[in-house]
Amino acid sequence: MYSTNHVLAGNPSSCEWGNMSWGHLVSRDLLTWTPAPVSPVLVPDQIYDSEGVFTGCWVPATNANDRTLRVAYSSVKHLPFHWSTPPYPRHAAGLALATSRDGGITWEKSPRNPILPGEPDSLNITGFRDPYVTAPLSIHHSDPAKLYGLISGGIQDLGPTTFLYEISQENLEDWKYLNPLVDVPLRYQPSDTWSGNYGINWECTNLVTLCAGDVSRHFLIIGAEGDVEKEHVKKDNGPPGVPSRTIRTQLWMSGHLTTNDEGIIKFRYEHGGFLDNGPYYAANSFWDPIGNRRIVHGWIPEEDITADAAKAKGWNGSLAILREVFLLRIPNIKGTCRSELSEIYPFEQLAEPDGSTTVLTLGVRPIREMARLRETSARITELESTVMLPGPDTAASRTIARTQSPSWELEAEIAVHPGCQSVGFHLRHSNDLSILNKCPDAGPFTLLALTRPDAGDEVIWEKLRIRIFSDGDILEIFANDRFAFATMVYSENYGPDMGGITAFATGEINSASFETVKVWDGLDVKYIMRET
Repeated sequence: MYSTNHVLAGNPSSCEWGNMSWGHLVSRDLLTWTPAPVSPVLVPDQIYDSEGVFTGCWVPATNANDRTLRVAYSSVKHLPFHWSTPPYPRHAAGLALATSRDGGITWEKSPRNPILPGEPDSLNITGFRDPYVTAPLSIHHSDPAKLYGLISGGIQDLGPTTFLYEISQENLEDWKYLNPLVDVPLRYQPSDTWSGNYGINWECTNLVTLCAGDVSRHFLIIGAEGDVEKEHVKKDNGPPGVPSRTIRTQLWMSGHLTTNDEGIIKFRYEHGGFLDNGPYYAANSFWDPIGNRRIVHGWIPEEDITADAAKAKGWNGSLAILREVFLLRIPNIKGTCRSELSEIYPFEQLAEPDGSTTVLTLGVRPIREMARLRETSARITELESTVMLPGPDTAASRTIARTQSPSWELEAEIAVHPGCQSVGFHLRHSNDLSILNKCPDAGPFTLLALTRPDAGDEVIWEKLRIRIFSDGDILEIFANDRFAFATMVYSENYGPDMGGITAFATGEINSASFETVKVWDGLDVKYIMRET
């Protein structure tokens, strides 16, 4: 059973930045997307949004019988503005609302717009946009009759934050400013390896509560601008004729929501990490009541090609695979490959009554519907038996498949033994591995040592579980339900001679066991164009 799902995204008429309007796509299965009968549905046609209808969010209904759809969006009336070119123009971006009473086909802007003309007058900001509306907060002093709104940005010379508003459930156009929700310094980076840099200005912050059994944690999903570029990206010169990538990162943090005696609500950082380790950005989430899960949309920008190349292709940037984020609980932790557990900032450690250690962290994985695409595949390749690498004959690799389509999925389970130095797959390569596309993207990950209470606390290593999706130029990689990586890989004339998938390992002989590898080639990925 599915409801109708809506995606509204900017500038549907060009692959260049500008004309910030909301195109509209709908889906009933989260796999096949169709343009809505009317698109774009929101355009910059008012004084308060004359420079663009920027990012926004769904506004949840406060009455179960209310079939009206509502969105909030950033209404921009002045450009340019950017955190790096202060001062920020006063009231350049505000808040507006729009409603639909015909299931999202047509939308009407509120006659009370702008609901907010801009940022609070008392603040000197670096940004103010990307509203997000959350349910009532279950904390002391918060009002259960209120919704809460976030608008992302930062305070000049102090740090990035998200601005907290109280919203009346009786009147969703009544937004009352409370305070900055988060207090972190400029370019806050708890760990050089694990946490990411929280930058100078935030975009698209989402406040969500995730549960695992009777345990719950609060999370902020954050687009961080103005952080420090990753070292492996700085060392790469990039393609000729292409400017450097925009410095930004998709992060998360977990922590406690607190209130003081005056009722001021704050989010206190405790743990954090990368939601995605590539250029993936501007993540926005929604609660799926049918699947009882939190789903995240994200954008994969294309900054490694020229504008002419994007025009020739016909688009620039894509929405990534829909992902489920959840509270991941890993029991019986003994240690990691190299780092101390205390050094891994995405991990919250819990001491259990039996003396064991449990880790909590943000889990991320493709939505389960993605597995249905396997049913449409044209070819399936599967290992008949375990492949041990490197082999005794010094062979460090084994070709697994030669895909004929740019749309495929790989799933693998690998046992990594002591003495293994590196393990993985060469993807989308030529027959002789002579043509290489090098990508400057990487991210931190470690396997965990686990104890087996049913076997005298024997220590075992978790296996490396990988899912990889290829769709045209897009490549998305997931590992062990806690690592995600989306990027672009450009191949000319993709075909059987450029579709190689090869397993590799280095280190001691037989130190990596490729126990299962399966490739579904020729997935039927659908985007249905509406006839005009």
